Amino acid sequence: MYARIAVPILVILLLGLLVWHGAPHFRGKGNSAFSARAQTEPFVAPWVRDFRDSLDASARDAAAGKLAAAEIDADSAESFVTLAAFDHRPAPPNFFQSASAQLDRVLQQKPSEQGLFQHVTSARIGLAEYRSSQDTAPPPPPPSGGRIMLNSPRRIAANQALDPATLDGGYLDATLLPELSEILALPTSRDFADKIRVENLTIAGAAQTLDGIRWRNVTFVGTHLRYQGGELSLENVRFVRCRFGLPQDDRGARISSAIALAPPPGAVTIELPAAK
Repeated sequence: MYARIAVPILVILLLGLLVWHGAPHFRGKGNSAFSARAQTEPFVAPWVRDFRDSLDASARDAAAGKLAAAEIDADSAESFVTLAAFDHRPAPPNFFQSASAQLDRVLQQKPSEQGLFQHVTSARIGLAEYRSSQDTAPPPPPPSGGRIMLNSPRRIAANQALDPATLDGGYLDATLLPELSEILALPTSRDFADKIRVENLTIAGAAQTLDGIRWRNVTFVGTHLRYQGGELSLENVRFVRCRFGLPQDDRGARISSAIALAPPPGAVTIELPAAK
């Protein structure tokens, strides 16, 4: 009976002695190796790692012909940047360039698969929204300082320019409008033949369709932007904390890429003819 009690105690004591004598040596080697890795390997946020892993998996699945899995992986990557945009998480250096390159690699595996292209384009749109969440805009001026409050959509006729001179102010505040209400109501044709220009303004809130207007030196703040495949002209246009309703086609991919890859302060210049 004494042996049954004493043997486990001796084993525990022996293990304790081994750990005690081996600890300095282990701590010295282990910590130094860990410290060296910590100094050479920059910290990567878990969501960034998951985003990259999802796109790597999408590329592998596409190369293996597992298209459904590749599409699911691309959707998973989109969900990570969508949450990052919602939480306003900071982007690591060169994140948008590397993310765009990863999306390109997914498509390179199966360039003719339209379904995969749509899912990757949806992820690009999510990336554009995340890029937009990184920018900040100055606070709105008071009404006496050029702030125009909109209580209903503003109608614009053909051959009209909207700028600080015609508005008596440079800040168009549509935050009182419903979230998906159009800020500027245009002619139904929505093409450049109407010769409508919007220039040198900040536009906040609500929603706006971009087709058919020449936008120049405009900043959108917290606006839901739509594009329906028509003529598009953006010259030095910024998007701050905006959301995008873009088609999952080549045009949507080009617009979202231009937004995601826009250098600071995020000004976008792109022109597209009408879709055929």
